[in-house]
Amino acid sequence: MEKITEKQKKVLDHITGFISDHAGAPSIREIARHFKVNIGAVQKHIAALVKKGHLKRAPGLSRGLTPASHKPWACVPVLGRVPAGDPSEAIEGVEDFLYVEKELALSGTYFALKVKGNSMTGAGIYEGDTIVIRQQPDAEDGDIVVAKVDGEEGTVKRLRKKAGEVFLQPENAGYKPIRGKHIEIAGKVVYLTRKV
Repeated sequence: MEKITEKQKKVLDHITGFISDHAGAPSIREIARHFKVNIGAVQKHIAALVKKGHLKRAPGLSRGLTPASHKPWACVPVLGRVPAGDPSEAIEGVEDFLYVEKELALSGTYFALKVKGNSMTGAGIYEGDTIVIRQQPDAEDGDIVVAKVDGEEGTVKRLRKKAGEVFLQPENAGYKPIRGKHIEIAGKVVYLTRKV
């Protein structure tokens, strides 16, 4: 990696600190606001940091910045939204990236989804939260999972296995369990982040 200027180091340190505090990268506009400079100046510093090998940038994403080395984070793609309410089709396609502690994602494949709805408030999962899911085809009784119902719909619920029956249990008395349908587990919820 090439040597960087003092200003470039400040920008890199800010991006690294922001990721650590917010589990996601800042936008160019947020960096410009922090340093009280115009967007063009920030873009020049970022381009230099990318060229010198200190920063990576995911094309087409406003928050797609990643420090190139010494990352204590794992980069998890945010694929869209998952209902925490009545099941409905989750929106797919990478929308953003979420940064989590590297130890959390040591093995396996992980993805993240934004929560829509309030059927899991009793488990501390609220609309607008982002959940990280370890991709796996099965889970234990009591695990919180993201599952497809009847092959098409996705939802986040608690998995229940009782007397040979498998069903999805909401954590809100206003919702009924999902029973008697083909349930395909996409993965287990292992982490949650919330912006305040």
